[in-house]
Amino acid sequence: MSGMSVVRWGPLRLDVEIGVEGTVVLMTVLVVALDDGIADYVEAGQLIVGPLLATFAAHLFATTLARRARQDLPPPTRAERRRMWRHSAEFLLLAVVPLLVVIVGGTTGLYTPEIAVDAVIWLGLAFLVVVGGVAGWRSGRGVRGALRGAVGAFVLGLVVLLLRVVLEQ
Repeated sequence: MSGMSVVRWGPLRLDVEIGVEGTVVLMTVLVVALDDGIADYVEAGQLIVGPLLATFAAHLFATTLARRARQDLPPPTRAERRRMWRHSAEFLLLAVVPLLVVIVGGTTGLYTPEIAVDAVIWLGLAFLVVVGGVAGWRSGRGVRGALRGAVGAFVLGLVVLLLRVVLEQ
C-alpha cells in the first residue's frame, strides 16, 4: 500500500485509488446489467457484491504476488499480510452504501430493483466527484485543485454513463 494515495477521512484511512477503481468497476458492471434488466433485489445485491468481491480478491492476490516477487525482501510478515488484507478489504467497504440502497428498496417496496441499481450508479458518480474534489483540495492547490479533481472525476464517471447510452442503442 503506497502512502501517497491514502487519505484520512475522519478516523478512516482510505485509499483514493481503490475508491476510484472499485467505484468505476461497480458502475460499469451495473450499467451493463441494466441493459439486460434486473430481475429482483437479490440479483441487484449480487451485482454489487460480486464484482467488488472479485476485485478485492484480485487486488489481494496481485499485492501478495508483487510482494513475494520482490527478491530483495524477505517473505511478508504476519503483520504485513494483515495490512495487505485490510488494504484490499477497502473494495468491500465500497459495497456498504449500494447494498443499503438495495435493502431499503427491497424491504420498503418504494422503488424497483432497476431504480435501486440506477440510484447506485448515480451515487457512484457523486462519490467519484467528492473523492476527486477532496483529493484535489488535499493536493494543496485550494479551490482550484478541488474543482479540477472534481471535474476530472466527473468526466471519468461520465465515460461510464456514456457506456449506458451506447448499450441502449
